[in-house]
Amino acid sequence: MEADSSNTHKELYNSLILDTYVRLIKDKYPDIEIQDLMDYAGIENYEIGDYSVWFTQKQVNYFHERLSTLTDNMKIAWEAGRYAANPKCMGEMRGMVFSAGGIRRAYEMIGKYARHLNRSSSYTTRVISSNKVELVVSPHDGVQEGAFQCQNRLGNLRGIADVFSHKDVAISHPECIFKGGRVCRYEVSWRDTASSVFAPLSWVSLFVTIIIFAVSQSLTDVSVPQGAGLVSLLVTFGLGWANQMAKARVLQQSLNGIYTTKEELLSQIEINAENSRVIIDIGQALGMEGTDTQLFERAARIAGSHMKYDLVMIMIANEEKTVLSYGGGYGFTEAEKQQVAQYSISLDDPSQGVFYEAFRHDETILVNDMEWLKNKSTTRSFQLADLVRPFSFIASPIDVNAEPIGLLIVGNNITPELLDRNDKHLIMGVAQQIGTLYRRQKYEKQQAELKNQIVQLQKMETLGVLAGGIAHDFNNILLPILGYTDLSLAICSDGEQIQEYLIRIKKAVVRAQELVGQILAFSRQGKKELIRCHPGPIVKEALKLLGASVPEIIKIESQIPETLAPIMADPTQIHQLVMNLCTNAYHAMSETGGVIRVRLDQVLIKARPLVDVRRMLAGNYLHLQVEDTGHGMTKEVMDNIFEPYFTTKKVGKGTGLGLSIVQKIVTHLKGYVFVDSRQGRGSCFDVYLPQQDEV
Repeated sequence: MEADSSNTHKELYNSLILDTYVRLIKDKYPDIEIQDLMDYAGIENYEIGDYSVWFTQKQVNYFHERLSTLTDNMKIAWEAGRYAANPKCMGEMRGMVFSAGGIRRAYEMIGKYARHLNRSSSYTTRVISSNKVELVVSPHDGVQEGAFQCQNRLGNLRGIADVFSHKDVAISHPECIFKGGRVCRYEVSWRDTASSVFAPLSWVSLFVTIIIFAVSQSLTDVSVPQGAGLVSLLVTFGLGWANQMAKARVLQQSLNGIYTTKEELLSQIEINAENSRVIIDIGQALGMEGTDTQLFERAARIAGSHMKYDLVMIMIANEEKTVLSYGGGYGFTEAEKQQVAQYSISLDDPSQGVFYEAFRHDETILVNDMEWLKNKSTTRSFQLADLVRPFSFIASPIDVNAEPIGLLIVGNNITPELLDRNDKHLIMGVAQQIGTLYRRQKYEKQQAELKNQIVQLQKMETLGVLAGGIAHDFNNILLPILGYTDLSLAICSDGEQIQEYLIRIKKAVVRAQELVGQILAFSRQGKKELIRCHPGPIVKEALKLLGASVPEIIKIESQIPETLAPIMADPTQIHQLVMNLCTNAYHAMSETGGVIRVRLDQVLIKARPLVDVRRMLAGNYLHLQVEDTGHGMTKEVMDNIFEPYFTTKKVGKGTGLGLSIVQKIVTHLKGYVFVDSRQGRGSCFDVYLPQQDEV
């Protein structure tokens, strides 16, 4: 369809022309993906309807080519032209043109109107008679229009006749560029109305009546038949009355059309107002706190109870956005709900059908033809429709920060009513409400977490200063005890009973010194200078040391690559980090046994949205993961594990500083630590430390 002319790339057509097509698509072909059309034609969505934007012949050709294929309608241009004259599209054109002179004036105005929308051709209108108008379209030099544009003009001429309810309009096309003519010539004629016949006759009759009365009064020698003046006057009044009645009928037809249009507009306003009220009510009803799972279940229930649809379902994507799973539903039987709750949609497989398309393209899709959907879909993607058997349904993405997180799906399987664009707009509004509430709850939760972290940091700061001072004084007390114990051991003979007591004293003092070391590491006094180091060998050394002390019922599995980018850290702190995490895992399995899995790798973290649970700055990170198969933790325990001196171990089994020191080290290295645990299923700690580029 692409023309060879150099004018193919000139901007010739105003965007309001394609805006008419888009309105027609939304009104008559709601299943068409407008974004698909725009992408094919090289047009941005925001350009449509902007009076300052113009398109090339090439873009218009591609747009029509794609639209004809999607609608399977080779006369779509004629239909769009006719639709352009529809009051739904043109608004007040009917009243404007009628007041300016009726249907003839409307056809005369085409030439003037076209100049504002078209640079490809000149439009000339000529009035041939009171009921016939000629329109001539002459393309400018170098412009090669498509045949569909001629059909579009023919459709528009027919649409104007429809506006004025003229059934006797004849449109001929005696000369066409696409049939060898120099120009496109159109002739529009219509049958004269009764008013156009009675009006001149009434004027003639009035003129004759005046002459008769004038002659009879002024010329006495002229014989005027008796009663001629009265008959002429009656004829004049009769023709005038017939003319007024004919005008009244035309006016009534136009008023009926205006009334119908007004009623349609009022009905649409009422629908929009009701939809807005429903959206607001749903938003208010959803404004209660709850977990994410409760939110979607509650959203489906509230949306279903406020709207007229038989079924409502919410599907939510996983974090990787590879699968959509059931999030909540309304209107399903218990048997259906059990099956729907197990239903999932792969987001990596385009054959999954309209749900895949709605999510991946972030577009609301309306389906009224289930047979068409069945023929288009695979058995797996049609599984849900087979289960609930809807007459029609709508799938609308739930967006958070302009990215879809799930789908809101509504439909009717009891009420035999097809859905329309009003339903589509309502569902889009409800989906937006759900997305906004989800984002707000996530934001508030994160704000609370951040405040809690600040409080924790302040608490740890205070405890660090206090603990550092106590540890320093305590260390000064331990030094002479250890010194005098060593002196006593030196002068004590082997085998004496007091020697055993002194050895026990020394071991206790050494353990106390280790505890002091942990306290100093927790406090600010434990900070050390950071150097560029490779973590792999340090982690291996720590695991080797740990392996010698854990019982045989606990196995240690590790994946430590040889080549990893370095980090800025203190090697001693990295060693202590690994030892503390693994010791914590060992204690969780000390009675039952199990496996400690240690993995070290490097990951690239991209910018993440605000709603992401693990908020991290973008960049390259060393990732240390320590996972165990122990007893796991409850949520209450997880909320306190990084608290200084918090421990679930028995008295004498732990100090409660191990994980606090881990967090202290990670924070000092500008990293992140996350924990995931379920009671009875073990725990997993993920540590992310920023990497340094190799030089």
